[in-house]
Amino acid sequence: MSRRPSGTEPPVLVPSVPRWPRWACPEDQREQDGCATAVQVGAALAALDAAVAPAPPYAGAWASRLALAAAAGAVARDGRLEDEAALRDLVAFSPELPAGPVTAVVRAHLWLVAGAPGHRWSAVPELIAGFRVRDDALPDALAGRLAAAAAAVCPLAATAAAVQAVLTVRPGRGALALWAADVTLSRWLGWDHGLPLVTLGFRQRGGALDALASADDPRLAGCVLHGATRAFDGFVLLGYRSSGLQALRARLRARAAGAVIDRLLARDALSVAGVRDLIPERAARRLFDRLTDLGGVRELTGRSTARLYGL
Repeated sequence: MSRRPSGTEPPVLVPSVPRWPRWACPEDQREQDGCATAVQVGAALAALDAAVAPAPPYAGAWASRLALAAAAGAVARDGRLEDEAALRDLVAFSPELPAGPVTAVVRAHLWLVAGAPGHRWSAVPELIAGFRVRDDALPDALAGRLAAAAAAVCPLAATAAAVQAVLTVRPGRGALALWAADVTLSRWLGWDHGLPLVTLGFRQRGGALDALASADDPRLAGCVLHGATRAFDGFVLLGYRSSGLQALRARLRARAAGAVIDRLLARDALSVAGVRDLIPERAARRLFDRLTDLGGVRELTGRSTARLYGL
């Protein structure tokens, strides 16, 4: 058996990902008006299903990053100034998120991607209340309507019914309507992680929400398709990055390096304090510096202090 020459780097294993049908691509000429067909959506969801079913080790980091992107879009549509970087800081440096309208949106999206929504449905009314829904009976009633919507015969019908359920009782509540659509669609799909496909795919800051309340409106299909495409692109990108990170395991001498890598694969971003239970602070700084120098992780803030690291 031949031996690898001294100094030669071990190969990086590139993850296998399913093929994305070109005819289902939102950049195709047919989808430039924001519309799509149910056939395109079905193909996109099937490709995404094939990607998430094996539960790759970086699924946690991928889903968490999608959640932050969706939450940032939701709070921006409400006129808030917090961007994705600000929300990343909030999550990474606040183990217990403080009360407030922004953190309620962030918490709801992180809950969505933390597991299969159907198994944790009892938490939905409280999360709905966080979207400034103060009526005592409404969150429970709305959660019941969303559960009923998830029993629809097709994913677009389930999504539309969820949007309609929210807009009927809370017109103009875009962030809640989109999140409810994502929770309902994720329950219909039955994935191990919920995904904010509708929120990611909704590209307008205002208006057009009523278009998502009809399963026959091609703009709803376009929204789901665009969100699925964004999610799939992120899946492929983080798959390549995670392969590079995992290839470094054998080169790291720190005793807790493997546990730190596992945590990096499970979360959007980590601070030095975020691994304090695994490794001393000074050793953690050295480990993160080494991982960054080797290209295994990126420093996400551009700051010299209070840094965050992730895929």
